[in-house]
Amino acid sequence: MLEIDLSLDGFRKTNSKKIPKTIRENKGISLIDLPRDYIVVDIETTGLDCKYNEIIEIGALKVRDNKVVDTYNTLVKPKYEIDSFIEEFTGITNEMVANSPDIKTVLPAFTNFISNELLLGYNVNFDINFLYDNYKNCYNEYITNNYVDVLRLCRKIYPDLFNHRLKRVAKFLNIDLTNHHRAIRDCEITKGIYDSVRQHIADNNIDLKELFKNKWSVDLRELKTEKTEFDEDNFFFNKYVCFTGKLEKMVRADAGQIVVDLGGRCENNVTKNTNFLILGNNDYCSTIKDGKSTKQKKAEKLILEGQDLEIISENTFYDILNFE
Repeated sequence: MLEIDLSLDGFRKTNSKKIPKTIRENKGISLIDLPRDYIVVDIETTGLDCKYNEIIEIGALKVRDNKVVDTYNTLVKPKYEIDSFIEEFTGITNEMVANSPDIKTVLPAFTNFISNELLLGYNVNFDINFLYDNYKNCYNEYITNNYVDVLRLCRKIYPDLFNHRLKRVAKFLNIDLTNHHRAIRDCEITKGIYDSVRQHIADNNIDLKELFKNKWSVDLRELKTEKTEFDEDNFFFNKYVCFTGKLEKMVRADAGQIVVDLGGRCENNVTKNTNFLILGNNDYCSTIKDGKSTKQKKAEKLILEGQDLEIISENTFYDILNFE
């Protein structure tokens, strides 16, 4: 799974209001759960964009009663050459994938392995989106498995960490990172983190329902941070951020708290101060005229009037934060 620092330069060279959103209507549901039977999934790709980048490795662990009983791992030959950065980053070279099956050949075997079981992964939404789009493109079929995101749990269980990338959390929990960025090894690391999370929850009698209670009614302007030092180079430092639509990975108050902890400020509505409007991945609604919320329309108007305001998707928000 990629960990890449992104900049907004590319977005500032485009018309923000034309950034497309992908609607994955048949996608499974993100669950808040602590399963004992599940399949850990991880993929390696040539980049972060489902439309333009390709899967080059898939790994999976079948877990029964918290114990690994089977594994699935394959390299995947992409249509285009793997660039030198990705080769160095993942350790997967063009020579390694030269005789590997392509994604269309791989998917049926992967389907047999995961069946309709619950999936689990670290920022697994990224992996599922890639897989979903490849299933659709290759077979006009869908991956509909429900899933548990360990990253989502870690943000709640270890709120004081500076960030919650897999590498940082693994180091915090003293989990070996050897061969990190290879699919099957990242599955093993993810399971190690998940096991630690489950144990922490059990040892501290944590109520998951209470931990993830709905916070939609929170006034984002009232969010505070206990942090006293900030990275002033991060995108959200001293910036005003607004959210619209239902976020796919977390409740809005949690996303707002991340912004505030980075030194940013949250608003409930788009104003002349707003620098970023974050569109929930599920923001599109057929009952909204033109498929745009009132906040988005107001933001587009302000952009046309010259305001320094960016409209970005929920996934791009996470990418900018450099979450894995």
